[in-house]
Amino acid sequence: MTSLDPNSALSPLPPLKSFSLTHILYDPTHPLSIPLTLLSLSPIFLFVSYFTLLIFTRRLTILLLALGQVGNEVLSWILKRLLKGDRPYIGHGEVGTGYGMPSSHSQAAGFLVAWGIGYSLTLAKRGVASKHSEGRLVLVRKARNGIYVFGLIVWSIGVSYSRWHLHYHSPIQVIAGYTAGLIAGSAYFILTEYLPLHYPTSLLGKIHGGLENLWEGVGGVGGWALGDAKGGWGEGWLISGAMPLEKGKKKQ
Repeated sequence: MTSLDPNSALSPLPPLKSFSLTHILYDPTHPLSIPLTLLSLSPIFLFVSYFTLLIFTRRLTILLLALGQVGNEVLSWILKRLLKGDRPYIGHGEVGTGYGMPSSHSQAAGFLVAWGIGYSLTLAKRGVASKHSEGRLVLVRKARNGIYVFGLIVWSIGVSYSRWHLHYHSPIQVIAGYTAGLIAGSAYFILTEYLPLHYPTSLLGKIHGGLENLWEGVGGVGGWALGDAKGGWGEGWLISGAMPLEKGKKKQ
């Protein structure tokens, strides 16, 4: 027995515990286990993507989406403690010791699907997909948006299925989580994007406009001039004293 033996009183390490957020068990004999394990982890990677997009695009929409996903996780946490549904394999702590109803991973996937579809349907209103575009450009944009939405739906179904395949949730828990995510994502998109976009003079529209003005005034997040995202945090008109581009144009 050496000092490195975990059972030894002389062991230099304290009792260690697995970080369950990224700890997933899988059946090594099943050919789909590893791909589904990676899919199951992908909702966590979303926040890395949001942070990256915030740095490089500095768009308020991305910040609101990230905050919505955080809020959706809080909602899932509340629902689990209200419903108190056991996981399908009671007593097997390896696959989760907390409540299993609803599946938070499925809820995260459903949230992003609802938000993504809503965003795709409002592209024309945002000026991204102009109604006056002609010929192949219209077809390319429609096909591209269709591919994006289809891929998003397939991804979300894969994430949800992985939670059942890996024995972390029952089918009803997966369906409940996905449904809750769809409802939460739709409601959040309507409140933070659809209504401010279509009704800018409404209360929500004015709040969104004020936040956007403040966001541009501070300079968003990040500090690299990549693509069309010029400047960075602290370079907005509110801090630097420089007038917004639109106001500067009007004065000339």
